[in-house]
Amino acid sequence: MLGGGELERRRRTLNAAKKSASSKKGPENFEEALERLEEIVEELEGGEAPLEGAVGLYEEGVTLFRYCREQLDSAQKRVEELAGEAEEVLSLRSFEDEDEEEEE
Repeated sequence: MLGGGELERRRRTLNAAKKSASSKKGPENFEEALERLEEIVEELEGGEAPLEGAVGLYEEGVTLFRYCREQLDSAQKRVEELAGEAEEVLSLRSFEDEDEEEEE
């Protein structure tokens, strides 16, 4: 008969394997990917996954990390572009304000 700790370890490993298999399609969004990545880290830090399961989790984690990094890089680029556009608009407004002051 399995003890409580052994049963829990097997349950977590089975759940991790199921999630790994179902995540082959990829995450729906950044938040989902980050949540799954956190679960993987927790599972690996627990140190109770069998070697093959741990390697599979690590591989999935690397894939999710790359996905998250790409999403963050893309978001950063968009923010920088928007900030640049905002600076141009503010610069034009400032220039227009100076012209109005000179006319008075």
